[in-house]
Amino acid sequence: MKRIALLFTFFLILSASLLAQGKSNLTISTTGNSNLKIIYAGKKYSLQDRSQTFQNQNPGTYTLIIYQWQNKPTGGEYVKVYDGNVRLANQKHLEMSVMRFGKTAWDESDIADDEWNENYTNPRPNNNQNGYNNNNYNNGNNQQAVNTTQYAEVKKALGNEYNEEEKLNLAKVILKNKWFSSAQIRELAQTFYNEERKLRFLKMAYDFCWDKGNYFTLADLFYNSGYKKDFINYLGTQ
Repeated sequence: MKRIALLFTFFLILSASLLAQGKSNLTISTTGNSNLKIIYAGKKYSLQDRSQTFQNQNPGTYTLIIYQWQNKPTGGEYVKVYDGNVRLANQKHLEMSVMRFGKTAWDESDIADDEWNENYTNPRPNNNQNGYNNNNYNNGNNQQAVNTTQYAEVKKALGNEYNEEEKLNLAKVILKNKWFSSAQIRELAQTFYNEERKLRFLKMAYDFCWDKGNYFTLADLFYNSGYKKDFINYLGTQ
């Protein structure tokens, strides 16, 4: 009887442990102009819209390889910019951003509750062993509109960074997976005094704007006609 009781206690503890085990999220995105190609947990994916969220992952350590398109003197090619492991913690959302020249930035936060998102489907891996197939993909962006408190924190963080190159790097991390209005992006852009960096910020922030139809109005932020033309030409390609 004692043995049976011990086994019963063990299974109760095991069951409680399994119930307490939650899930993890992983987002991989890029601030560059080209989509990334990745091998996550041994399966190939080709990102679309330069961002992908993997939801309901079991906590643990997974292999991750990332390829980024880079222009070379002899022509463009995909270059391996990350080859290692990612550790997904219980009830945490790990976000990884690949910057323009292959540098990476990381951020981890608690998973935000989202009652609306009932039927999320993670992307299907590409099983084509000869390469990546962009059509073999389920888009799974799970962006939410930034709330008043979050926007105030973002604006304060950018306003407090005086080195504008570092401010750009910070923006690449803190804008991920949130929707901003063009009016909010206008205010954030005004924290940049250097017009070249302001242009880079606006190009990067475009992906996180929910009213893209109004984005052209931000052209009046530029005094230099060359940067204004570059901005308008960029919008024409989107």
